[in-house]
Amino acid sequence: LKDKDLSAIREWYNGYSFLGEPVYNPFDILLYLSEGQFRPFWFETGTPSFLVRLLIKKRFFLPQLEELIATESLLERFDVDTISPEALLFQTGYLTVKRYEPSLRGLTYYLSYPNREVKIALNESLASFYIGEEVGITSQLGERLVKDLSVGQVEGMEKVLRSLFASIPYEWY
Repeated sequence: LKDKDLSAIREWYNGYSFLGEPVYNPFDILLYLSEGQFRPFWFETGTPSFLVRLLIKKRFFLPQLEELIATESLLERFDVDTISPEALLFQTGYLTVKRYEPSLRGLTYYLSYPNREVKIALNESLASFYIGEEVGITSQLGERLVKDLSVGQVEGMEKVLRSLFASIPYEWY
């Protein structure tokens, strides 16, 4: 690891915490060392189609994933038929404990993505599922949006966003 950027490795692959010190995903570290580049390896071990369908079915508010507040009773549910999206996201490693504090009902947990890898992988999977090929959105359009955003090209971003909104079928309104 002498020639590696340890802060970038930490940002990409560290952060899994279950009331203790954050830990790295060792499988992803090995893949990073093997390939020599940062990538969201998270989904190479399986796809979250069940999870994505549950989030859509429950109309889960996705921006909430940045700082989700949960109780012990919510996170301890295991029945697949009645499990909440929050509990499933936590139990499968898509969310982790960032901090916790005592409350009148036990502990209150503040959850978020464990690291950049999981955030990118989950959001790309959700975007693919929500947008889909049938709407005519390509990864090329997404790449253009990211590029314009990174250099502050507002006009280019506006053009991409207008085409995204224009591609939404009117029946969805």
